[in-house]
Amino acid sequence: MKRNIPMILLLIAPYALAGIFIFHSNIFFHAWGLSCLLIFLPNMIYAFLLPRSGCTETRLLFWNMLLKLCNIPVFLLTFFLGLAGMAVLFLAIPILILLAVFDYSLLLPSTMFGISGLVKAYRSHKISAAALVIHIIMQFTFCLDVFSSVWLYVSLRKKEKNAVIVRQQ
Repeated sequence: MKRNIPMILLLIAPYALAGIFIFHSNIFFHAWGLSCLLIFLPNMIYAFLLPRSGCTETRLLFWNMLLKLCNIPVFLLTFFLGLAGMAVLFLAIPILILLAVFDYSLLLPSTMFGISGLVKAYRSHKISAAALVIHIIMQFTFCLDVFSSVWLYVSLRKKEKNAVIVRQQ
C-alpha cells in the first residue's frame, strides 16, 4: 500500500487544483506550483524507479490507465474553460496558453507511468519495437493517450492470463 501513495496523491491533486481554482482562484497558481514540485515531478521520477523495485509492466500500465481515465473530467473542465476564454477574444491567447501548460503538467506524470511500463514490456518481449514507438507517441497526445493506455493494459493483461492458462495445462 505504501508504494501506491504517490499515485493516489497524483489522482487527488488535479481535483484539489480544480476545487482551488473554482473556490479560491487567488491562490491557484501557488497551489499549482506546489503540486508540480511536490507531487507531479516526484511521480515522474517514481514511475521509472518502480520497475527496479519489482513492479510489473502490467501494474505500471494499470496506473497509467487509471490516472488517464480519472483525469478526463479535469481535462474536459479545462477544455470548456478554453472555449469560454475564446468567447472573450482578447483573453483567448493567454488563457489557451495557460490551460495548455496546465493540461500538460497533468498529462506528463501519467505518461511517465505509461512509458515506464512500455519500456519494461518491450524488454520482456511482450510488445514489439514498432508498438513501443507508436504508443510512446500516443502517450504524449491528448485523447490518443487514453486509448493507448486502455489498449495496452487490456492486451498485456490478456497475454498474462493466456500465459497462466498455458502453464497450467
